[in-house]
Amino acid sequence: MKNVCLVNGSLRGRKAASLEFLRDIALRLPDQEYSKKIITVRAKVKEKYPEDMLKSLAAADAIIFVFPLHNYGIPGALVRLLEDYYQYQKTGNSPKDTRVYVVVNCGFPRPGETCGEAVRVIRNFCRRLSLNWRFAICIGTGPVVVMTRRIPFLYPGLKMAYAAIASDIQSADNEKKNDYLIKPVIPETIITMIKKFYEKKGRMIERDKRS
Repeated sequence: MKNVCLVNGSLRGRKAASLEFLRDIALRLPDQEYSKKIITVRAKVKEKYPEDMLKSLAAADAIIFVFPLHNYGIPGALVRLLEDYYQYQKTGNSPKDTRVYVVVNCGFPRPGETCGEAVRVIRNFCRRLSLNWRFAICIGTGPVVVMTRRIPFLYPGLKMAYAAIASDIQSADNEKKNDYLIKPVIPETIITMIKKFYEKKGRMIERDKRS
């Protein structure tokens, strides 16, 4: 059985679009074949992330980082987790040949132009710890994809990318893989309308809660 650590890099926790992508990936990893551990980053860590969390990362056969793009980079809380994990490994906890994957939830429609720096950071992190970097899935207009991903035939590339992660974890193949760029098939004008609708709906729900 493979140990897989799924890291939710969004501070929005259960409300995060990134968590929905993470859950979709987890569904493609059967319980009888994979032992899955979900880790969520924290906004305020007084000293460092708990050792049991770092142990879960160190024991994983595969780590899947799922996070939103922040100013073309990685969320600060996830950077802190990477730093703590790096220090944990450097204190004598030799890493396994862990396979690493990244799913970037990008708010822009052209992920290839905006996700490169964030992916490079994780790739360089893997190089520093001799982890087995595999590939990234960069999802354009991620929040809209979450809202519409159940529509049949709308995002076949995303399903193929998820399947590629599950297949690659089980494989002994170490050949370099290309990243997956998931571009919206919905016109940008309609995407803007969808975003505005859900943003308005979210504000209305918040007002109802406060009243």
